Amino acid sequence: MPRTWQPLTEAAPEAVPSSEVAVVVPAHNAEATIKGTLTSVADQTGPPGEVIVVDDGSTDRTAEIAEATGATVVRRSSSGGPSAARNDGCAAAGRTWIALLDADDRWHPEKLERQLQACAMEPSAVAIASDWVRETREPWAASPAQPSGTWIEYHDLMIMNRFQTSTVLVRKRALDEVGGFHSSLDGVEDWDCWLRLSRLGPVLKLDWPYVRYADTPGGVSKDLRRIYDRMWGMLEREVRSGATCLDEKEVRSLLAWHHLRFATNWLLVGDRAEALRVGRRLWADGLTGAAPRATVVHLAPFLWGRARRRLPGATGSRAIQP
Repeated sequence: MPRTWQPLTEAAPEAVPSSEVAVVVPAHNAEATIKGTLTSVADQTGPPGEVIVVDDGSTDRTAEIAEATGATVVRRSSSGGPSAARNDGCAAAGRTWIALLDADDRWHPEKLERQLQACAMEPSAVAIASDWVRETREPWAASPAQPSGTWIEYHDLMIMNRFQTSTVLVRKRALDEVGGFHSSLDGVEDWDCWLRLSRLGPVLKLDWPYVRYADTPGGVSKDLRRIYDRMWGMLEREVRSGATCLDEKEVRSLLAWHHLRFATNWLLVGDRAEALRVGRRLWADGLTGAAPRATVVHLAPFLWGRARRRLPGATGSRAIQP
Protein backbone atom coordinates (compact mmCIF):
# COMPACT_ATOMS: atom_id res chain seq x y z
CA MET A 1 0.00 0.00 0.00
CA PRO A 2 1.54 3.40 -0.97
CA ARG A 3 2.51 5.58 1.99
CA THR A 4 0.84 8.95 2.47
CA TRP A 5 2.79 12.21 2.62
CA GLN A 6 1.82 15.34 4.50
CA PRO A 7 3.32 18.77 3.79
CA LEU A 8 5.14 20.63 6.51
CA THR A 9 2.87 22.46 8.93
CA GLU A 10 5.55 24.88 10.03
CA ALA A 11 7.16 27.45 7.74
CA ALA A 12 8.18 25.61 4.60
CA PRO A 13 11.62 26.11 3.04
CA GLU A 14 11.85 28.47 0.10
CA ALA A 15 10.54 26.80 -3.04
CA VAL A 16 12.84 25.84 -5.88
CA PRO A 17 12.76 28.75 -8.39
CA SER A 18 10.63 28.04 -11.45
CA SER A 19 13.47 29.36 -13.62
CA GLU A 20 15.17 26.00 -12.90
CA VAL A 21 12.46 24.17 -14.87
CA ALA A 22 12.52 23.27 -18.56
CA VAL A 23 9.21 22.13 -20.06
CA VAL A 24 9.57 19.44 -22.74
CA VAL A 25 6.67 18.88 -25.14
CA PRO A 26 6.87 16.17 -27.84
CA ALA A 27 4.44 17.02 -30.65
CA HIS A 28 3.37 15.24 -33.82
CA ASN A 29 0.71 16.89 -36.01
CA ALA A 30 -0.64 18.71 -32.97
CA GLU A 31 -1.73 21.99 -34.55
CA ALA A 32 -5.24 21.62 -33.11
CA THR A 33 -4.05 21.42 -29.50
CA ILE A 34 -0.50 22.76 -29.14
CA LYS A 35 -1.51 26.39 -28.60
CA GLY A 36 -3.85 25.54 -25.72
CA THR A 37 -1.21 23.30 -24.19
CA LEU A 38 1.48 26.00 -24.33
CA THR A 39 -0.96 28.63 -23.07
CA SER A 40 -1.42 26.52 -19.94
CA VAL A 41 2.38 26.68 -19.49
CA ALA A 42 2.46 30.45 -20.00
CA ASP A 43 -0.34 30.84 -17.43
CA GLN A 44 1.67 29.20 -14.64
CA THR A 45 1.98 31.27 -11.46
CA GLY A 46 5.68 30.36 -11.57
CA PRO A 47 6.73 30.46 -15.25
CA PRO A 48 9.41 27.94 -16.32
CA GLY A 49 12.90 28.94 -17.43
CA GLU A 50 12.46 27.43 -20.89
CA VAL A 51 9.89 25.67 -23.03
CA ILE A 52 11.09 23.16 -25.62
CA VAL A 53 8.73 21.72 -28.22
CA VAL A 54 10.06 18.77 -30.20
CA ASP A 55 8.30 18.72 -33.56
CA ASP A 56 8.33 14.99 -34.30
CA GLY A 57 8.16 15.05 -38.08
CA SER A 58 4.85 16.91 -38.24
CA THR A 59 3.29 17.68 -41.62
CA ASP A 60 1.02 20.42 -40.28
CA ARG A 61 1.60 23.82 -38.60
CA THR A 62 2.67 22.47 -35.21
CA ALA A 63 6.17 24.00 -35.31
CA GLU A 64 4.95 27.36 -36.60
CA ILE A 65 2.30 27.67 -33.88
CA ALA A 66 4.77 26.66 -31.16
CA GLU A 67 7.36 29.19 -32.32
CA ALA A 68 4.73 31.94 -32.27
CA THR A 69 4.29 31.35 -28.52
CA GLY A 70 8.01 31.89 -27.91
CA ALA A 71 8.88 28.22 -27.39
CA THR A 72 12.16 26.79 -28.62
CA VAL A 73 11.37 24.26 -31.35
CA VAL A 74 13.56 21.23 -32.02
CA ARG A 75 12.68 19.75 -35.41
CA ARG A 76 12.90 16.08 -36.31
CA SER A 77 12.79 15.30 -40.04
CA SER A 78 10.67 12.19 -39.49
CA SER A 79 8.56 10.83 -36.68
CA GLY A 80 10.45 8.66 -34.22
CA GLY A 81 7.71 8.36 -31.62
CA PRO A 82 7.20 9.97 -28.21
CA SER A 83 10.27 8.47 -26.49
CA ALA A 84 12.75 9.68 -29.09
CA ALA A 85 11.10 13.11 -29.16
CA ARG A 86 11.14 13.45 -25.36
CA ASN A 87 14.77 12.35 -25.22
CA ASP A 88 15.75 15.00 -27.80
CA GLY A 89 13.93 17.67 -25.82
CA CYS A 90 15.49 16.61 -22.53
CA ALA A 91 18.97 16.60 -24.13
CA ALA A 92 18.41 20.19 -25.27
CA ALA A 93 17.22 21.33 -21.83
CA GLY A 94 19.63 23.35 -19.72
CA ARG A 95 17.77 23.37 -16.41
CA THR A 96 17.88 21.34 -13.20
CA TRP A 97 14.31 20.06 -13.49
CA ILE A 98 12.32 18.85 -16.49
CA ALA A 99 8.54 19.10 -16.61
CA LEU A 100 7.05 16.69 -19.12
CA LEU A 101 3.92 17.67 -21.04
CA ASP A 102 2.13 16.04 -23.96
CA ALA A 103 0.94 18.27 -26.79
CA ASP A 104 -2.77 17.78 -26.10
CA ASP A 105 -2.79 18.04 -22.29
CA ARG A 106 -3.15 21.11 -20.06
CA TRP A 107 -1.87 22.21 -16.67
CA HIS A 108 -3.59 23.89 -13.75
CA PRO A 109 -2.05 27.38 -13.30
CA GLU A 110 -0.50 26.39 -9.95
CA LYS A 111 0.88 23.04 -11.08
CA LEU A 112 4.58 23.96 -11.16
CA GLU A 113 4.35 26.17 -8.08
CA ARG A 114 2.93 23.37 -5.91
CA GLN A 115 5.38 20.80 -7.23
CA LEU A 116 8.36 23.08 -6.63
CA GLN A 117 7.17 23.70 -3.08
CA ALA A 118 7.14 19.93 -2.59
CA CYS A 119 10.65 19.71 -4.10
CA ALA A 120 11.90 22.13 -1.44
CA MET A 121 10.23 20.10 1.33
CA GLU A 122 11.59 16.80 -0.02
CA PRO A 123 15.01 17.57 -1.56
CA SER A 124 15.83 13.87 -1.94
CA ALA A 125 12.90 13.27 -4.33
CA VAL A 126 13.91 12.40 -7.90
CA ALA A 127 10.45 13.14 -9.29
CA ILE A 128 7.21 14.84 -8.25
CA ALA A 129 4.02 13.84 -10.05
CA SER A 130 0.35 14.58 -9.39
CA ASP A 131 -3.14 13.27 -9.95
CA TRP A 132 -4.99 14.13 -13.15
CA VAL A 133 -8.47 14.29 -14.64
CA ARG A 134 -9.78 13.81 -18.13
CA GLU A 135 -10.19 16.93 -20.23
CA THR A 136 -13.25 19.04 -19.46
CA ARG A 137 -14.53 22.49 -20.38
CA GLU A 138 -15.26 23.32 -16.75
CA PRO A 139 -13.15 26.09 -15.16
CA TRP A 140 -10.25 24.98 -12.98
CA ALA A 141 -11.05 24.70 -9.28
CA ALA A 142 -8.82 26.43 -6.73
CA SER A 143 -6.02 24.11 -5.67
CA PRO A 144 -5.08 23.51 -2.01
CA ALA A 145 -2.24 25.68 -0.74
CA GLN A 146 -0.50 22.58 0.63
CA PRO A 147 -1.73 19.42 -1.09
CA SER A 148 -1.09 16.10 0.58
CA GLY A 149 0.62 13.36 -1.36
CA THR A 150 1.59 9.72 -1.73
CA TRP A 151 5.05 8.16 -1.83
CA ILE A 152 5.29 5.89 -4.86
CA GLU A 153 7.81 3.09 -4.44
CA TYR A 154 9.16 0.48 -6.83
CA HIS A 155 6.70 -2.18 -5.69
CA ASP A 156 3.77 0.21 -6.18
CA LEU A 157 4.89 0.80 -9.75
CA MET A 158 5.27 -2.92 -10.44
CA ILE A 159 1.56 -3.21 -9.66
CA MET A 160 0.46 -0.32 -11.87
CA ASN A 161 1.62 2.82 -13.59
CA ARG A 162 0.62 5.40 -10.99
CA PHE A 163 0.62 8.67 -12.91
CA GLN A 164 0.29 10.20 -16.33
CA THR A 165 3.33 11.63 -18.14
CA SER A 166 2.15 15.25 -18.21
CA THR A 167 2.02 15.31 -14.41
CA VAL A 168 5.72 14.57 -13.92
CA LEU A 169 8.45 16.96 -12.81
CA VAL A 170 11.78 15.09 -12.77
CA ARG A 171 15.39 15.90 -11.97
CA LYS A 172 17.33 16.10 -15.24
CA ARG A 173 20.31 14.42 -13.61
CA ALA A 174 18.19 11.43 -12.60
CA LEU A 175 16.56 11.16 -16.02
CA ASP A 176 19.98 11.21 -17.66
CA GLU A 177 21.24 8.55 -15.25
CA VAL A 178 18.48 6.07 -16.13
CA GLY A 179 18.92 6.69 -19.86
CA GLY A 180 15.69 8.54 -20.56
CA PHE A 181 12.81 6.84 -22.37
CA HIS A 182 13.19 3.61 -24.34
CA SER A 183 11.59 3.92 -27.77
CA SER A 184 11.30 0.13 -28.12
CA LEU A 185 8.69 0.33 -25.37
CA ASP A 186 6.53 3.14 -26.77
CA GLY A 187 3.12 2.59 -25.22
CA VAL A 188 4.58 1.73 -21.81
CA GLU A 189 7.73 3.87 -22.11
CA ASP A 190 6.63 6.20 -19.33
CA TRP A 191 5.84 3.37 -16.90
CA ASP A 192 9.21 1.80 -17.67
CA CYS A 193 10.98 5.10 -17.00
CA TRP A 194 9.24 5.60 -13.63
CA LEU A 195 10.29 2.09 -12.56
CA ARG A 196 13.94 2.88 -13.29
CA LEU A 197 13.70 6.30 -11.62
CA SER A 198 12.19 4.78 -8.47
CA ARG A 199 15.40 2.79 -7.95
CA LEU A 200 17.38 6.04 -7.67
CA GLY A 201 15.35 7.77 -4.99
CA PRO A 202 11.90 8.76 -3.69
CA VAL A 203 9.04 9.54 -6.07
CA LEU A 204 6.19 11.67 -4.72
CA LYS A 205 2.71 12.11 -6.19
CA LEU A 206 0.60 15.08 -5.09
CA ASP A 207 -2.95 13.93 -4.49
CA TRP A 208 -4.68 16.68 -6.41
CA PRO A 209 -5.41 16.79 -10.18
CA TYR A 210 -3.07 19.43 -11.62
CA VAL A 211 -3.35 18.08 -15.17
CA ARG A 212 -6.17 17.65 -17.64
CA TYR A 213 -5.49 14.68 -19.83
CA ALA A 214 -6.84 14.43 -23.39
CA ASP A 215 -8.18 10.88 -23.75
CA THR A 216 -7.73 10.53 -27.52
CA PRO A 217 -9.82 7.63 -28.94
CA GLY A 218 -7.07 6.58 -31.34
CA GLY A 219 -4.18 7.10 -28.92
CA VAL A 220 -1.46 4.56 -28.20
CA SER A 221 -3.00 3.84 -24.80
CA LYS A 222 -6.04 2.35 -26.57
CA ASP A 223 -3.99 -0.26 -28.44
CA LEU A 224 -4.30 -2.97 -25.79
CA ARG A 225 -2.46 -5.70 -27.69
CA ARG A 226 0.54 -3.49 -28.37
CA ILE A 227 0.65 -2.36 -24.74
CA TYR A 228 0.24 -5.91 -23.43
CA ASP A 229 3.09 -7.25 -25.57
CA ARG A 230 5.44 -4.36 -24.77
CA MET A 231 4.57 -4.50 -21.10
CA TRP A 232 5.73 -8.13 -21.06
CA GLY A 233 9.04 -7.15 -22.62
CA MET A 234 9.47 -4.64 -19.80
CA LEU A 235 8.36 -6.98 -16.98
CA GLU A 236 10.47 -9.88 -18.22
CA ARG A 237 13.50 -7.58 -18.27
CA GLU A 238 12.79 -6.56 -14.68
CA VAL A 239 12.53 -10.18 -13.54
CA ARG A 240 15.60 -11.38 -15.48
CA SER A 241 17.74 -8.53 -14.21
CA GLY A 242 16.81 -9.15 -10.57
CA ALA A 243 15.89 -5.48 -10.29
CA THR A 244 12.53 -6.22 -8.67
CA CYS A 245 14.01 -6.86 -5.17
CA LEU A 246 10.83 -8.87 -4.49
CA ASP A 247 10.47 -12.45 -3.35
CA GLU A 248 9.46 -15.11 -5.87
CA LYS A 249 5.92 -15.47 -4.52
CA GLU A 250 5.23 -11.75 -4.96
CA VAL A 251 6.80 -11.67 -8.42
CA ARG A 252 4.61 -14.57 -9.58
CA SER A 253 1.52 -12.91 -8.11
CA LEU A 254 2.31 -9.66 -9.91
CA LEU A 255 2.91 -11.39 -13.23
CA ALA A 256 -0.36 -13.31 -12.88
CA TRP A 257 -2.15 -10.05 -12.03
CA HIS A 258 -0.99 -8.37 -15.22
CA HIS A 259 -2.24 -11.32 -17.27
CA LEU A 260 -5.57 -11.21 -15.46
CA ARG A 261 -6.13 -7.48 -15.78
CA PHE A 262 -5.58 -7.52 -19.54
CA ALA A 263 -7.81 -10.57 -19.97
CA THR A 264 -10.47 -8.69 -18.00
CA ASN A 265 -10.10 -5.58 -20.17
CA TRP A 266 -10.50 -7.64 -23.34
CA LEU A 267 -13.57 -9.35 -21.95
CA LEU A 268 -15.04 -5.94 -21.09
CA VAL A 269 -14.59 -4.77 -24.69
CA GLY A 270 -15.98 -8.06 -26.04
CA ASP A 271 -12.76 -9.52 -27.47
CA ARG A 272 -12.88 -13.14 -26.26
CA ALA A 273 -10.11 -14.25 -28.63
CA GLU A 274 -7.56 -11.93 -27.02
CA ALA A 275 -8.76 -12.84 -23.54
CA LEU A 276 -8.23 -16.53 -24.37
CA ARG A 277 -4.77 -15.74 -25.74
CA VAL A 278 -3.86 -14.20 -22.37
CA GLY A 279 -5.28 -17.22 -20.55
CA ARG A 280 -3.13 -19.54 -22.62
CA ARG A 281 -0.07 -17.44 -21.88
CA LEU A 282 -0.88 -17.47 -18.17
CA TRP A 283 -0.91 -21.27 -18.38
CA ALA A 284 2.25 -21.45 -20.52
CA ASP A 285 4.11 -19.21 -18.07
CA GLY A 286 3.23 -21.55 -15.21
CA LEU A 287 1.35 -18.85 -13.33
CA THR A 288 -2.02 -20.53 -12.80
CA GLY A 289 -1.06 -21.35 -9.22
CA ALA A 290 -0.45 -17.65 -8.55
CA ALA A 291 -3.78 -16.58 -10.08
CA PRO A 292 -5.96 -17.01 -6.93
CA ARG A 293 -3.73 -14.76 -4.84
CA ALA A 294 -3.47 -12.25 -7.68
CA THR A 295 -7.25 -12.21 -7.98
CA VAL A 296 -7.80 -11.47 -4.30
CA VAL A 297 -4.91 -9.05 -3.76
CA HIS A 298 -4.96 -7.17 -7.06
CA LEU A 299 -7.79 -7.99 -9.50
CA ALA A 300 -10.74 -7.61 -7.12
CA PRO A 301 -9.62 -4.15 -5.87
CA PHE A 302 -8.90 -3.17 -9.48
CA LEU A 303 -12.42 -4.06 -10.60
CA TRP A 304 -13.96 -2.29 -7.62
CA GLY A 305 -11.90 0.83 -8.33
CA ARG A 306 -12.90 0.74 -11.97
CA ALA A 307 -16.57 0.48 -11.05
CA ARG A 308 -16.25 3.29 -8.49
CA ARG A 309 -14.69 5.63 -11.07
CA ARG A 310 -17.79 5.20 -13.19
CA LEU A 311 -20.12 6.35 -10.44
CA PRO A 312 -21.70 9.82 -10.83
CA GLY A 313 -19.31 12.53 -9.70
CA ALA A 314 -16.15 10.43 -10.10
CA THR A 315 -13.82 12.57 -12.23
CA GLY A 316 -10.24 11.70 -11.33
CA SER A 317 -7.80 8.85 -11.61
CA ARG A 318 -5.08 7.63 -9.28
CA ALA A 319 -3.47 5.12 -11.62
CA ILE A 320 -3.09 4.62 -15.34
CA GLN A 321 -5.33 1.84 -16.62
CA PRO A 322 -4.88 0.03 -19.94
